[in-house]
Amino acid sequence: MFFLRKKPKAKIIPRSEHTLSRRDIDPEAIKVLYRLSSLDYEAYLVGGSVRDLLLGRKPKDFDIGTNARPNEIKHIFRNCYLVGKRFRLAHIVYGKKVIETATFRKAPSPNAVQDEHGLYQSEDNTFGTPHEDALRRDFTINGLFYDIKNFTIIDYVNGLKDLKDKCIRSIGDPCIRFREDPVRMMRAVRFAAKLGFEICPADIKAMRRYAHELANASVSRLCEEIQRLFVPGATERSIRLAYENGLLDTLLPTLHQWMKAKPENSEKVWKALRAVDTVAQTQELSNSVTFAMLFQPLIAETVEHIREKQGHFKRFNLAHAKRHAAEKVFTPIVKFYRFPRALWMTAVDILELSDRLTSTPDTTSGRDIRFINHGLFPEILQGAEVFSILKPELSWQLDIWKKLYHKAGPASRHGDDDNFILPANPHTRRARRRRPLNKRRRKSDSLPSASNETSPQSRS
Repeated sequence: MFFLRKKPKAKIIPRSEHTLSRRDIDPEAIKVLYRLSSLDYEAYLVGGSVRDLLLGRKPKDFDIGTNARPNEIKHIFRNCYLVGKRFRLAHIVYGKKVIETATFRKAPSPNAVQDEHGLYQSEDNTFGTPHEDALRRDFTINGLFYDIKNFTIIDYVNGLKDLKDKCIRSIGDPCIRFREDPVRMMRAVRFAAKLGFEICPADIKAMRRYAHELANASVSRLCEEIQRLFVPGATERSIRLAYENGLLDTLLPTLHQWMKAKPENSEKVWKALRAVDTVAQTQELSNSVTFAMLFQPLIAETVEHIREKQGHFKRFNLAHAKRHAAEKVFTPIVKFYRFPRALWMTAVDILELSDRLTSTPDTTSGRDIRFINHGLFPEILQGAEVFSILKPELSWQLDIWKKLYHKAGPASRHGDDDNFILPANPHTRRARRRRPLNKRRRKSDSLPSASNETSPQSRS
């Protein structure tokens, strides 16, 4: 006797029972969805964009899932580029906007080859159905699909309930899912902080058990995910969750051990990150500012050790001591994760130069004018605003520096010129790139020619 396997049933939520509207979807994503649907392909809006739209948030990007193969997508769209080696993704480009379109995938089969950790591994180019694609995603709130044909939400993984309950839950056994991809633990922490959700107890238990598995993840991915933990307005909760669940011990062991040594050490870190979140409510902070504030308490203690070691035999230079302490703390982390130079070197400058904004600027001083025209000044100003919350006893002159920056800064000399670009961060790769010899400004070009202007001797 043969038994037919029942086709998995999905929860179909009609348009009248959800709040997602086409008006909130990017017009280019709508074009791609309708184009694929008109050619009888299945095409859904998938992932975080559906989650954010249902929560009333603005998605960062709009991803599309379809049963069309990568080469078929490229044949349909002339503005399509295929990327990726292990799994081919279609990037459909509209100017500076990219609509990522992926073919439905399925999880590895039980007959797949196991890796050294006992987990099933297979090629990522294993195409599947929408249900199989939903099951291979990380969390239930990210497994929702939006059908453009009838404006319904398709839920295979009970994600709508978790979205309503504000719960982060893995699809499947979290012990297996976190070992398959340890970076999912960092994503769970980030989503919980970003959305204000709680991680379900089963995932918390698995996270604490397999936090050490992060050491098996790719260094480049860890570098990227550490920076994503700097959630705007919720960095304190993000880092706190990573600390409480053992992730920080694997990611940043030096900082974790210092925080764990004394209760007041961890409280200093939470106070610094709380100040970062306060400033982030009114302006967009760079990752360099958050990176500097995360390590600022540890660096401040290192500065005191340098002061004690130096004693009273030499004149103590606080700015130089801060730079030396910051480089000492950052060096092993930067070497391991290969953090961008623009991130950590800017953080060093913020820690060293923020104290300059406690003094009143001199409009006749060339030193202060050069300082506000430097490419790092906006980020140093942001760091000083955070420090002004941590150290209110200092006489911060931020308003005066801001007025001087708008009056004599780089943008003030160009009026309403929309094409003007502010000075770049000097630590970025583009800023440090040497200009070609034929494009360099010759010394003779900057000097007045003899035919146009007479010499001082001839005038006399």
